[in-house]
Amino acid sequence: MKPKEQQTTYIIKSKAHGYVWRFKYHLNGAFISFEILEGELNAKQVLWLFGGKNAKDEFQDAKFPILEQTIKVWEKKLKDNFEITIELPDLTFEGLWNLYGNKVKKFESEKAFNKLKEADRIKCFLATPGYLKYLQKKTTAPAHLSTFINKRYFEDDWTKA
Repeated sequence: MKPKEQQTTYIIKSKAHGYVWRFKYHLNGAFISFEILEGELNAKQVLWLFGGKNAKDEFQDAKFPILEQTIKVWEKKLKDNFEITIELPDLTFEGLWNLYGNKVKKFESEKAFNKLKEADRIKCFLATPGYLKYLQKKTTAPAHLSTFINKRYFEDDWTKA
């Protein structure tokens, strides 16, 4: 089973109409997905989200939150219209342990993780999927998580390796 990549999820519920949307973003704020959980988009909502009045005007005045920062603006400016709940990613050692998947030397790994600054912990989460994908291509076994942390593998660009 593929480990779940860490992400931030926003549930947007209309106070007036009851529809519910879900937006997901990577830790770096990049858009992952949009789902309609309840209701259907009507013509007015389509225009509001995607913009345009006809084919020529498509995407003008669009409010679709392709970047996570847009949702954060919604939280402040549109709080009268929407109820927004946030499901934050699990940036704990257990979250990284489960994402990494090579469950060997847990004590040493947790000790190394606890020494990291918060920014480096986030880098670990961001680098892990690319590192694991790289290893699949090379058919190489992963290093212990403690090695990944202590040798700062999370600072390498695994997308280009």
